[in-house]
Parts: sequence; C-alpha cells; structure tokens
Amino acid sequence: MTVNGQLAARSPADGLVERLDDPEVAAALGDILEHADLLALLVESLDGVIRRGDAITEAVAGGIRDLRSGGLPAELADLDLRGLLGSLVTLSGGVAGATPQLQTLLTSSLLTDPRTADTLVLFGEALVEGRERASAGAAPPSGVFGLLRTRRDDDVARGLAVLLETARALGRRVG
Repeated sequence: MTVNGQLAARSPADGLVERLDDPEVAAALGDILEHADLLALLVESLDGVIRRGDAITEAVAGGIRDLRSGGLPAELADLDLRGLLGSLVTLSGGVAGATPQLQTLLTSSLLTDPRTADTLVLFGEALVEGRERASAGAAPPSGVFGLLRTRRDDDVARGLAVLLETARALGRRVG
C-alpha cells in the first residue's frame, strides 16, 4: 500500500477495514449489536456455569450417592436410573448438535417480536380446541361436496385464509 507516495507496510487495521466494507460482514455485525443484550446475558450465564462447575458437579454426584445409598423416595423406587441417564446423555448430545440452530433462533428478532408470541398462542388455542371438538365427536364433513360446503362457514374461511397466506409466505422463504 502507498501513503503519500511512499510504500507502507500493511497493518492489521487495513484488513479489518476491508472486511467492514463487505455488506454481509456489516449486516452480521449490525445483527450482533442489535442483540448485544442477549449475547451479554448468554456470556454471563455460561460464565456462571463454568465458575460453579465444581459445585454443580458435586451436587449432582451427591444426589447420585444419596440415590445409591437408598435415599430414593418410595414413589421413585421403580425409577430406571440407567435409562434416565442414557436419555440425559442422548438429550445433551442432541442439544450440542443443535447449537448452531439454537444460536440462530436465539439471535433472531423473531423471538422478541410480540406478534410471534400472539400468533403461537392463537395457533395453540386453536389446536387444543380443534382436538377437543374432534375427540368429543364433532361430525366431519362427508365427501368432497361436504368439505366444500364447510367453506361457507366464516370461521373456516378465515382459518383457511390464514393457512393459505402462511403457505404462500413460507413458499417465498424456501424458494
């Protein structure tokens, strides 16, 4: 690189400036800054777990020692500890394998958008109500024409509109 017509050594700052000129790098840094509070919380939490790792390990080991020495309550006497431990190992492996996806989910602005929570509540309530009505013996439409007649119901029409628009939005994002 030349400065004022003279040859100058390339500094680490030059590489950083070049990387910041990349729109993808700038956007990623913007996302990080936007979620700095969440990242700080995650770092503090991990730091706390690491600092108290010995105490946590000792507490778990103490609990296992208590269980082995017959300290298991009567209602848990039939508990399959080996199976439970195997499930825990499988679960922890799954969480470790899903860490990149969990990181994406945690840093997504979707989690902090109140509309997401409202939509999930609506879908959850609708799923529960639909299951209860179906279990209670609600008569399903008979045949294709019966199914088409249900389209006249305002509630069904609004629900289908939401599902179709959701499918359309999903198709735009995956295609």
